[in-house]
Amino acid sequence: NRKRRPSHTWPHTSILERLGFTMTTFLFSRLPIPHRIAGFALTATFFILVILALARHNLRGDIVDSSPSASSSSLLRSQSHFASSEQHNEEAFVQFASTTESATGPGGEAPAEDDAPKSYYIFLQKFPLESSWIKVYHTEVIVCPRENFANDPAFLNMLDGSLKSLTPSQIDSTNIRSSVGDGVQNGFVAIEKDQWSKQSEPGCVQLGYGGANCSMGCCGSPHKHQNTNYALNSHQAVIGNAMTDHKELYFYGVSGSTAGGVDGISGEDAYKSVCHGHMNAIEMGGTLPKCVSNWAGQDYNPLTNNCNTFTSTVLKCVYGLSDAKPHLGVSDLITVKCPKEAKEDGAEVEQCLLPKMDKSFEVHSEEAIMSE
Repeated sequence: NRKRRPSHTWPHTSILERLGFTMTTFLFSRLPIPHRIAGFALTATFFILVILALARHNLRGDIVDSSPSASSSSLLRSQSHFASSEQHNEEAFVQFASTTESATGPGGEAPAEDDAPKSYYIFLQKFPLESSWIKVYHTEVIVCPRENFANDPAFLNMLDGSLKSLTPSQIDSTNIRSSVGDGVQNGFVAIEKDQWSKQSEPGCVQLGYGGANCSMGCCGSPHKHQNTNYALNSHQAVIGNAMTDHKELYFYGVSGSTAGGVDGISGEDAYKSVCHGHMNAIEMGGTLPKCVSNWAGQDYNPLTNNCNTFTSTVLKCVYGLSDAKPHLGVSDLITVKCPKEAKEDGAEVEQCLLPKMDKSFEVHSEEAIMSE
């Protein structure tokens, strides 16, 4: 007479698995099926929250350097030296409004402007976080001018050919959002490493966000020379705990016409749009509405306001592209809603468009300087 092994025991399972089975069987076996489902869902949620709480330090992505841009500070302070001369003051303001550290570079020389319309290619780079079992991810948006790929026509043709399957930008040349492309299902395409690893030309803009012990708007989004003179094949992330050797790259679309005629949104303008009144961690008056968040380092939350919330905002609210992400799981739980404000005539205006830097903006800038 052979003894039959009870059906609830397994010789090859771990003690934790047996304990989990025993607990769930004890708790839910006598409940109705709908209650069992709800109970299992609540239990799973509880364990996920416990894991996230225990791993909060490892899952938090802190930026490498949250200090303000030195050249932007000097540009701001230069305005006060011309306060007695309206002409000089206006020239100083124009210099600030049209340049940041990346535009001037470390030597402080502004690049020559090209009147030809420019288009910009929008990418998303993805890194797993250290000590996350490659289950939690950090993303950044990379914006590259078309001319960056002029020496590699095969790569450029591949990108242009991919546009047919991608959702086009829903923001037209007049900064009005439309519903064009809603029926196109592909928000992005993966770029093979053997293709993007050859793109060593600097000149792209790296847009990323992380936590930091700072409270000024956009101080959690570094915007220095290394971020604004970025090469597409770079493995550098804005945070310190990204597994940069595991970089993946995805192509989302183009801002501007690839055939010329329509200016696209540059990486510089995208930064100004998402930061909306906060430039290089320097407050510019505080009169502009925030673009989803103020993106201060202290605003960072691993679940509700993280790096992936930031990249969704840039993709969706600034460029009008898809904010779908490549298999981020619990790293990307928030669906971003692009904020709007109603004008006096009832029309709704996007809040994440490039802010106009007019005279009132200049006055607030000088007040910020004098209050230091």
